Order: sequence, then C-alpha cells, then structure tokens
Amino acid sequence: MKWEKIIGHRENVLALRQAVAAGRVGHAYLFAGPRGVGKTAVARAFAAALLCPAPAVGEACGRCRDCRQLAAGNHPELQEIRPDGASIKIDQVRELQRVAYLTPRQGSRRVFLVEEADLLTREAANSFLKVLEEPPERTVIILLSSRPQALPPTVLSRCQVFTFRPLPVREVEEVLVREAKLAPEVAGEVALLSGGSPGRALELARGDFAELRRRACGLPGMLRQSPVLEVFRQAALLAEDREKALTFLDLLEAWLRDLLVWRETSAERLLINRDRVSLVRQEAAAYRRRDLVGLLKQVGATKELLRANANTRLALEVLFLRLAGARAGREE
Repeated sequence: MKWEKIIGHRENVLALRQAVAAGRVGHAYLFAGPRGVGKTAVARAFAAALLCPAPAVGEACGRCRDCRQLAAGNHPELQEIRPDGASIKIDQVRELQRVAYLTPRQGSRRVFLVEEADLLTREAANSFLKVLEEPPERTVIILLSSRPQALPPTVLSRCQVFTFRPLPVREVEEVLVREAKLAPEVAGEVALLSGGSPGRALELARGDFAELRRRACGLPGMLRQSPVLEVFRQAALLAEDREKALTFLDLLEAWLRDLLVWRETSAERLLINRDRVSLVRQEAAAYRRRDLVGLLKQVGATKELLRANANTRLALEVLFLRLAGARAGREE
C-alpha cells in the first residue's frame, strides 16, 4: 500500500503523490489500462496516502491506526465496489451515493474504489453520474477499467484520467523473480507472454501455465484436422473457467502473432515463443497472411466478449470454428 512498492508507472505515481502532498486532490479519477498492469496496486497506494492522517511527502506513514487497518483490509472509510455477477447494478450505486454523502466516521476522507467500472449497467451509470456532477465533500472516487471506451462519455469527462500502459519486459521479469521465485530464464519467458502485465505474469507463473501454453500452441493445428464435434468439445472444456479461458486466449493470441511474424520476417529474435521455433516454422506455412490477420482479430474480439460477460461457450465456439476453417493455400 506504499508508493515505494509500485513497479513501474513512474509518471502516474509521481503525479498522484504530488497531488496528495500539495493538497490538490480531485473528487474522481479513472485508472485505465490492461488487466493486471498495476492499476489496483496504484489505487490502493493512493487510497492509503489519502486516508493516512500524517502522510510524508504524499506517502502513507505505514504505522498509524489507519495504515494498519488498510493493510488488514478493514478500514471503515475505504469502500470497494465490484461487479455483482455480470455487472455493477443500480442498487450498488445507490448504496455508494448514500454512504458518500455521510460524514466520515474516522478521519477526514472517504475513498471508493470501483473495480471494472465499465460493467456499470446503463441505469447504474446514470445514477453514478449524479455523484460525479454533485461530488460530496471529503470523498474521492477511483474508477478502474480495462475498457474505458465502454464507459459513458459523461462519466469520462468528469474524471481525471490516468492511463496505465504495459511495463517493459525487464520490469515484469523482476516481479516474477521476486514474487514468484522463478529462475531468471523462466521469468523471461513468462514476462514475454504476459504482454507487459505483472498481474497477468503472476497468474501465468502460479497457474498451470506450461500445460495451458502447450494447448494454446497446439490448438490451431489440431482443430484444422478435427471433426466439428471435437471443435465444440474443446470449446466446452475451456468454457468451464472464464478466467482460464481469458488466459488461454492471451496465449493463443501470442502464438498466432508469432506465426504471422515468422511468415512475414522469418526472424527468430522477434518471436515470443522462441523455444518453439521449429513448430512456429511448420505451422506458419499452413496459413495465408490474411487468415492469420483475421484470426488475430477474431481472438481480440472474443476476449472483448468474454470481458463483457458474453456467453463464454458460444464465443469460444465461434472462434474455434474459425480456427478449424483456416486452411493452407496460396495468397490471393
């Protein structure tokens, strides 16, 4: 919960820390960026600095009662709102409104963290807008979103927007070595596949990464030679766990990207899956350029559907049928 623990995002951290130190804190912020890139960690450090009664140069002291409560996850003035099922509903926003206009019971501020804010229903977003238009004193609202384009423009225009970009591979490697205790060579491999997201990298490192990656690299070739029933079976298996499906799609996207890169450049140094260069070479020959471009677009669209809580199985079936239908052929 301290700024010194944040990896990367130096410009955002400096701006937020200076705002606390100078007493120029806004009433609403939007932290926008890919999943797992560090938005939540920065939001928590910001909340700690805002709720600490004696921050030093914009940094929470880490010793007072407020800081200890924050570390334990039970500070009464830090309220977190998460999707209830597939969305953030109007009743959740009404409760936020009710609490926001009350005087803080402890300290001088109250902070709300709204995770996956892009999942506000239309009614909830309209209700939420009232809080932003008439912001209560002593309240700071931090929205977190990996899909800021899905938020209404009226909400966006009333927030200070901080964009969080993927971290350099080397910084993600450092997180993996320190947090997941990976060997440097393994950390480098996972960092490349994470897309610059330390959260995603840690998920990959701690999950059944090796098996999931093997399946992602082998799926396109297998589906091209399988009957339609196998396509639906594979989609059904993966649809059982939405978060695992999203991780799988990240790995599949990296694989298809490598096939396109090899087809266009034959440059091993540009590959993400460098340890599978023989398979990359073999599989790249099975596709036309336009097929790979189309498949990459389809994977991206499927990820968006899953993040918007569309029917996971149906979205995967459409994608897998597209993969099964891709055939070798001459470029036209």
